[in-house]
Amino acid sequence: MKTKKILLLGGSHRDIPLIKAAQELGYFVITLGAKDYYKGHRYSDQYFLIDFNDLEKVKQIIKDKQIDYLLPGCGEESYLNTVKLSQELNIGNFDDLEVAKLVHNKWQFKQFCLKNNVCTPNGFYYKKEQDISKLNFPIVVKPTNLSGGRGVDIVQNQEQLNTSIKDALKVSDDIFLEEYIQGKLIAYSVFIQNQKIVYAFSGADDTYLNPYLITTAYPIKLNTIVENILKQDINTISQKLNFVDGMFHLQVIIKDNLPYIIDVTRRIPGDFYPYLIEKSDEVQYSKAVVKAYIGDTITNEFKNNENHFIIRHVVMPERNGIYQGLVIDDKIKDDIIFRFDLIDNGYEIKNYLNTQVSIIILQQNNIYKINNFIQIIFKD
Repeated sequence: MKTKKILLLGGSHRDIPLIKAAQELGYFVITLGAKDYYKGHRYSDQYFLIDFNDLEKVKQIIKDKQIDYLLPGCGEESYLNTVKLSQELNIGNFDDLEVAKLVHNKWQFKQFCLKNNVCTPNGFYYKKEQDISKLNFPIVVKPTNLSGGRGVDIVQNQEQLNTSIKDALKVSDDIFLEEYIQGKLIAYSVFIQNQKIVYAFSGADDTYLNPYLITTAYPIKLNTIVENILKQDINTISQKLNFVDGMFHLQVIIKDNLPYIIDVTRRIPGDFYPYLIEKSDEVQYSKAVVKAYIGDTITNEFKNNENHFIIRHVVMPERNGIYQGLVIDDKIKDDIIFRFDLIDNGYEIKNYLNTQVSIIILQQNNIYKINNFIQIIFKD
């Protein structure tokens, strides 16, 4: 019997959970990504150094390698290209392309939420030469089509706003301005079947040096009022957009028992967040995601046995320099159940606020002092 093949449009470390899950399900996994240093390529069965935005080359690989299914990598471009190819070639299980575009365009999705009374901060699309001299501060500047906090800025006055807009337009042609909500930032990751939530994971999202880059995440329990509102809003979104079965990941700010949805995606969250979900709740999240994308039946993947307090922590440096390694204190060393190093000794860190050194997952309750137990060594 021929082993079926899956082509994943990506190959970074963020894609490893899906690569390994697909292999455990018995598939031969091929990854695509133009950069040889992508660490996910080392985990796939075969990889090609091809830009997944070149759809003609991707289609040729699909034909030559007799690909059975497609998976999106952990990125918006990868997801949208996968949806395009899936619908053109009639393989897989994805939302309609127009729905996928709406969900992954921050401004279009905000318009949808405001129109349908889904809880989200108010905002407006920015047009050049527009009069923005009478706004209430603070306010958030956001590109419509970037993830991972890129181009996002919270500004306190008119001068900062003018500078922020100029900077944002350097990375995106489309930006919008959003009401700033001061509250608790969380992630809410759900699995949907028949446009209803069948599994939900809520986690705190904390930052370290860069306020727009999540470093530390861990499970939390939402109060009933907040969770009921959030579930009702997600059901509204799922039904009005006619979501197919699969995962849906949201970032939410909670203030005064109101969950304001600020970002969403239908591709997996990055930096091994799937492993946080799996190790916290003892579920098979990544396998369920793979099975949903290829149109397979979800069975016992979310049969929850136990709940554990697990922390996913991204180690970041406090300055630039030549990286020489990590020293982890014995107080947390034995609690580490997963570690994945992202850079090698001798790597020159030039932009420490956006550099990730390592990702660790540990079973330990000392949330706020993890950085005190990890020392990054630099070459003198």
